[in-house]
Amino acid sequence: MKFKKLYSFSAVIFSIGLVFSVQWHALYSNRTSFVNKKITKIEFQGNRNTSSSDILEMMEMRVDTVLTAEMINADIRSLFQSGYFFQIDIQGELDGSDGVKILVVIQERPRVKDIDFIGADEVFPSDLREKIPLKENEVITPKKVALSKEVILKKYRDEGFFLAYVRFETDPIDEDTNTVRAKFIIDEGEEIPVSKINIFGNSEVDTYELQGILDLKESGIIESGVFKESAFESDKQKIIGFLKSKGYVDAELSNDGTNWEIKWENPKKKDKRVVIVNFKLTEGDQYFFNGYSTAHDMTLAPNGMPLYLNKENNPIGTPTEEWKPVYEIKHLKSLYEFGDNDVGEIFDESKFQKDRGTINENYSQKGYLFAQVIPRRRIIELSEDSLSRYESCSKRSTPDSVKECEDEYSRLNIAKLRNLYDSKRDLRGKKFIHVDFTIRENNLAFVENIIIKGNKKTLDRVVRRELLFKPGDLFNSMLVNRSRERIFNLGYFKEVNFNMRPGSDETKMNLIIELVEQPTGTVSMGGGYGTITGFSIFTQLGENNLNGSGQQIQGRIEFGPIRRYFQLSWTEPWLNDKPWSLTLSAFYSARTLYVGATSITENNNQGIKETASYERAGVGVSAGIGHRFLINWTHFHRYSPSFFASTRPTSLVSDQVLAEVDRGWQFRSQLTNGVAYDSRDNVFNATQGFNLVFSLDNVGQVLGGESHFDQYSPILEYYQTWFDYTFFGLIRKNALRRWRVVQQFRTSSVFTYERAPFRKSQDKEKVPYIQVQDRLYLGGYESLRGWFFDDKYYPDEWKNGAASRVLFTSELRFPIEPSLLWFVVFWDAGAMYEEVNKAVGERKDYFKAYDSTVQSQRYTLPKETYIYEHYNQYGQPLVESPLDLNDPGRLVLSSKNMSLQNFKYSWGFGLRIQIPVLPLRLYFAQKIRYTGSGEHPFSTYPDSNTFQFVFGIGDLRF
Repeated sequence: MKFKKLYSFSAVIFSIGLVFSVQWHALYSNRTSFVNKKITKIEFQGNRNTSSSDILEMMEMRVDTVLTAEMINADIRSLFQSGYFFQIDIQGELDGSDGVKILVVIQERPRVKDIDFIGADEVFPSDLREKIPLKENEVITPKKVALSKEVILKKYRDEGFFLAYVRFETDPIDEDTNTVRAKFIIDEGEEIPVSKINIFGNSEVDTYELQGILDLKESGIIESGVFKESAFESDKQKIIGFLKSKGYVDAELSNDGTNWEIKWENPKKKDKRVVIVNFKLTEGDQYFFNGYSTAHDMTLAPNGMPLYLNKENNPIGTPTEEWKPVYEIKHLKSLYEFGDNDVGEIFDESKFQKDRGTINENYSQKGYLFAQVIPRRRIIELSEDSLSRYESCSKRSTPDSVKECEDEYSRLNIAKLRNLYDSKRDLRGKKFIHVDFTIRENNLAFVENIIIKGNKKTLDRVVRRELLFKPGDLFNSMLVNRSRERIFNLGYFKEVNFNMRPGSDETKMNLIIELVEQPTGTVSMGGGYGTITGFSIFTQLGENNLNGSGQQIQGRIEFGPIRRYFQLSWTEPWLNDKPWSLTLSAFYSARTLYVGATSITENNNQGIKETASYERAGVGVSAGIGHRFLINWTHFHRYSPSFFASTRPTSLVSDQVLAEVDRGWQFRSQLTNGVAYDSRDNVFNATQGFNLVFSLDNVGQVLGGESHFDQYSPILEYYQTWFDYTFFGLIRKNALRRWRVVQQFRTSSVFTYERAPFRKSQDKEKVPYIQVQDRLYLGGYESLRGWFFDDKYYPDEWKNGAASRVLFTSELRFPIEPSLLWFVVFWDAGAMYEEVNKAVGERKDYFKAYDSTVQSQRYTLPKETYIYEHYNQYGQPLVESPLDLNDPGRLVLSSKNMSLQNFKYSWGFGLRIQIPVLPLRLYFAQKIRYTGSGEHPFSTYPDSNTFQFVFGIGDLRF
């Protein structure tokens, strides 16, 4: 009995469970039971990576709408087409008599966790990762995979790997995250060389001349000749462009005969594939230049005013005689490369296009972006019949036709053509092109929207604040180009491209800024060497675009036997999005200073000397602000309080150094003010423009501390591009235009003037106003390459440092790889000067008595003094007397001493390697001296004419 009751109860429970388990039905197969009913609820099941709201956006179904069969079909199709799901089941449940509940059951495709490129040796995986549509943290879809494989194969074809093969695989799905590691397995195959380049159809232009302009080359001993499809496509354009520059304006390539094909190099062996390239062209006739005519379009509008002349200078009601264009015809003619004197020259299509573009560029600088330059070509055959037609204007039937003929005679340069016909028989029968330029100035263009793309990390405002214009401003191409340079100079992007699109009406345009970001964080470790600082190792951490805000934070630790250094700095380049910058920094430094040689014998002139050294430690902070104004100007201000102490003197240091050690820690207070102008096109690798900086440092005085002086520091840099590797257009290869030969001219000087403390007594013999650490040195790759800071050819005063320094340099740079490596030839000059009248104590007495001391020595010890002045210790002749070299009168900062004979010079050659964060400089430098001879103004030093190897890291000046 109990068993029967239990059985009955179980049957009821099973029946209830069965009812609840089958109440949901597939809508697609049971649509008749649910269509035309009101949707009361929509639920989703199985979605983990895609939100329910996102799925609902893909569907037509909505709560409180009536379900239809078309709606079911459309939603299933839409969800499958999204590519996010590989299984979809839409189920329904009746909700009362007129309602239906919807349940969407899905199985999502996994998302990409990582993407690996296995076998990619000849192509950088980062290049592939940027270009493929399949991205990390996105859903894998068959379409994205197929497109990604196509992109990879195209990249390999462009690089010459036509036999490359790509296979796509995934690792097992991570069930917890529904993510998967994607792998593109690449068989790169081999590069296929170009065996033969055939050019057909040219009768006038030499085949070898055409082959010389091509990127594709036949494989041989010098050329690898790897075939690249992208190079083949660009070469087609180059051939046409070259022919048109030679006057063959109608030149074209035949689609039937222009192709490439892969063949076996040896059909019998079938061991190597090669590419045969064919270009089939038609030259057409050669044309010659017959001048330009330029005029404004003076078509009248219904109101009687010019329709295409600018409205700003010509408002409605302006009298006819006062109508004014933006540019007069005379000015526009002065801009052309083709001139009236060029009639009879070959018609160079590229020069013509440049002249047309020059007019547009000038108008766009005034805001007339929509200005039109409409060319109309007139073809004139240089023949007797053609010329006679214009030379017999008086025979025309009507006065109007006579006047029209006379105008054409003048405009079409018929008199010059007659001279050519008579003097150059080879031009008879040739065709001449005359171009009538009609200019429509149209409306001013205003910037409507500025749209920024590609900045995944960098905030929009960081880019916008570098723009020299804003929405609503008048378009100015000069400001647009400078804005592009400013954005690139931030260092956050490896590509910055500006594109323009039409706006909402004829007076507006949209500017599209397309960016390609590059890493801005730096983590580096390495070693360095400087002539003065010696060897050191360092670790540097930095982020130049913190959280995409443009803020910079840098930390550096450096350690070596001569220098130990730590610095931490933070910079906000735009405070509250205003062009004011704030920089805060702190530092600790400890440096071993080598002071001038000290005599350890009684004879000061020919005695034995040894160097001495001591350590200088310092700690301090700095706070600075800067403000950018106008376009290229900046003024800056910085306050730097610090504490310094001298320790660990060696036994031969001077009494001045010993006194400094005894004083212990000293306070130094410095205020810097300056102004700068920077118009360089690229601060990392300038090819043109100026960089001017003038700063004034006020140390001590009212600010307090033990050091008291003013220091003026003017710097001027100028960059000149002489030519690029197209050699003034002789080689027609656009890629070579980046390879610019640039010369840098640079002068940098520091002038230090001693000042007295403010309302404070200080014995400057015991506590100098300009302390040892503030003195300047000359030598090393930091200033004068090829010289040492204690060089034997220096005056003795220079070896102890000086108050002022003047430097000049010129460096000619030949690119080996324009963004990384240059070969350079340089010339340096430098000198140092003192305020001798500021000397105190024994030094002051020495300077005053110098002339009499020298005269006395020459009189009392003539033989010994003569030998000392003319020969070194090895018996070699000296180029200059040590007594004259050390004359204090030559060390004074004055216009008289700012002469060629007081400077030290060097020249040399080497390499600039512009590795980010760690630029390397490798030079060979030779000392040279000024002779004063007109024929040979410079010569080498007889006992030091070898080249010195100069190595430096981190210096951006040279």
